[in-house]
Amino acid sequence: MVEMDSTRLVKGSAYLATQSIVTTLIGAVALAFTARILTQVEMGVAVVLTLTLGLAQVLTDLGFSGGLTKFVAEYRGKGVDYTFMSFGAVLTKVLVAGSAAVLCFLAAPWLSGFLLKSGEYAFLFQLISVNLLTFCFRVTVNNLLLGVNRLKEMAAFNGISMLIRQMSAVGLLLCGFGLVGLVIGWFLGGLAYVILGALIIVKNRYVRIHPLGEVAPYLKTLARFSWPLFVTNVVLFLYTWFDQALLLAYVPLSEVAIYSIALQAFGVLSLIPAALSSTLFPYYSEQRGKDEHQKIVAGVHGSSRYIALLYTPLALGLMATANPAITLFAGQTYAGGDMILAILCLFGGLHCLVASFGGLLLVYDMTPTVLLINVASVVGSVVLLPVLLPSFGVVGMAVVKGAAMVISFVLTVIVLRKRMPIRFDGEAVWKSWAAAIGMFVVVWLMEYVYFSPYLLPLYVVVGGVAYAVALRLLGAVNENDIRLIRNLLGKKATVIVNVVEKVLV
Repeated sequence: MVEMDSTRLVKGSAYLATQSIVTTLIGAVALAFTARILTQVEMGVAVVLTLTLGLAQVLTDLGFSGGLTKFVAEYRGKGVDYTFMSFGAVLTKVLVAGSAAVLCFLAAPWLSGFLLKSGEYAFLFQLISVNLLTFCFRVTVNNLLLGVNRLKEMAAFNGISMLIRQMSAVGLLLCGFGLVGLVIGWFLGGLAYVILGALIIVKNRYVRIHPLGEVAPYLKTLARFSWPLFVTNVVLFLYTWFDQALLLAYVPLSEVAIYSIALQAFGVLSLIPAALSSTLFPYYSEQRGKDEHQKIVAGVHGSSRYIALLYTPLALGLMATANPAITLFAGQTYAGGDMILAILCLFGGLHCLVASFGGLLLVYDMTPTVLLINVASVVGSVVLLPVLLPSFGVVGMAVVKGAAMVISFVLTVIVLRKRMPIRFDGEAVWKSWAAAIGMFVVVWLMEYVYFSPYLLPLYVVVGGVAYAVALRLLGAVNENDIRLIRNLLGKKATVIVNVVEKVLV
């Protein structure tokens, strides 16, 4: 039974990880064009537009999306009809998001003047109001599909949406539409996901219309759970954006653009633990519904193993190749962001194990605790700001951001261990770090002997070989890992799995 659960989780993560790889490649190619077509100031304006859209989405979500995933998965585990909950959540989102879009459209001139000190960008904020509708609906549809365990479809829709979004945006940029073309591309991508998601939801009747009187008790349950989550999401948004928001107030838009590009490059790396965390959340919720708490404990231990073995080398590898990666990623104009990227990768390697929790604090209805942890993380890291920002500028802000990640991780571990016996796979963690450090040294020496951004593929190959050799010497991979890979890939991949086994075991 444990092996079946492990295979299920790995398959779910594989769908999302594959989607992440595809969307990452699409996004990287699109960003390479975007960063070269737009000026640094225009890239800074794009950061402000993204911030505005993200904040509007958080405020209109009311915390319902996370609650929707939890309760749908939990009710499925209990065998209870969840369509009352899904209908109430979708209806509420339509009303709230529609109202917010109208408000954003009317306030566009004020937003342009307040955030960008100029009224010339008002039309962009009006376009953002239309984006808000598709963005909000997309989040709701995505969380509903996650709750009903349609990860394969969710991953496919995200890939298609990203392709349409980026192709439209880049095409319009090449045609000379500038920032207007970029925002229109965002809208088209979101619209594609909403249409595809709505088709599968209607076909499978994941949302069914019910009388409002029967839906009201479920909405009350969702609201009671979600209001602390709403406040938490607002604080989490601040936790995610506080660094760029502060930079907007203190440094020119061009420097904000350099920091943002480095942050986006790091964000590509974080898609892997995010995929695992997204898969674990509905699984943990379902197991809680079945009162199978030991499976949750086993899930944390097992997932920590694979996130350590997979993510740690990626984090230290990108840290070692930060300069060639960001140069090829966005162009020589943004090469100065290499130190920012390297610092974020180092802290990210320490923070990655938080993905193995899969939102456990939400699963156990500890949303106020999530709020306090995020507040403490921001406050604890911002204490460093007066020292680091004046002396080191955007590089100092990267350290502040990294400190917030580590504080958040440590506090989450402390809180969860008071609730259940949380255990990481310590052997996998230290062996992955030892192998990744060895890989880092090898790649760094190669760059020291001869450096060229165009040799990035060679650095990656050499680093991968060095990491595989180190894993073999340390005995980090075992027969259980190979068996899990066999179950995941099936008989068609027997030859590949046999080669992996001979190399690593």
